[in-house]
Amino acid sequence: MIETERLTIRLADAADVPEIIRYYRDNLDHLQAWSPAFGLELLDPPSWVEQVASRERELAHGESFRAFLFLRSSPRHIIGNINLTLVVRGAAQSCVLGYNLAAAEQGHGYMTEAVRRVVQFAFVDWGLHRVTASYMPRNERSARVLERSGFQVEGRAPGYLCINGRWEDHILTAITNPDPDQASG
Repeated sequence: MIETERLTIRLADAADVPEIIRYYRDNLDHLQAWSPAFGLELLDPPSWVEQVASRERELAHGESFRAFLFLRSSPRHIIGNINLTLVVRGAAQSCVLGYNLAAAEQGHGYMTEAVRRVVQFAFVDWGLHRVTASYMPRNERSARVLERSGFQVEGRAPGYLCINGRWEDHILTAITNPDPDQASG
C-alpha cells in the first residue's frame, strides 16, 4: 500500500471486486476511448477474483504493481488505477507506467499525485533506473500529468498500440532515477 496526501494506492482484495466492477461499468465509455478493446471479463466477478490473486502474486515476485486508487476520505471507493508493468531487471532496471481515472475525478490533480508517488516507489523500493509511459497525442490530460510528474518526451511511435480496435500513434516519455546509486543495476 502506498499513501499520498489524498490517496491510498493499493492492490485490490476480494472484497473490492464489486467496487472494481462498479468502477469499470460507470466509466466504460470514458475509458474505452483510451484503452485496448475491453472483453467480457471486465465486468465478470469470477474473472476479477482471479485477477486479484494474480496481481498479488505478481507483486510478491516484483513482476508488476497493478493497483487501484482510493480517496483517503472514502477508502473503499475506487477512482482509478495505476500500474507498473513489464518490469525488466539486469542492465535495464526499467518498467512501464499505465493509469486511468474516473471521468468524474478528472481535473483535481489526483493522477499527478499518484504518478509522482508510484514513480518514487519504482525508484526507491524497487531500485529501478527508468520508468517509461506513453500517451496518444490527443490525450492532453495525460500529457500534462506526465509533464508535471517529470517525464520527458523521447519521441513519437506511429501505430504503437491497438486502442479500442485501432492502431494509434503514441508519444513516448520516460523519467530516470535522479539518484543513480538507488538503481540496483
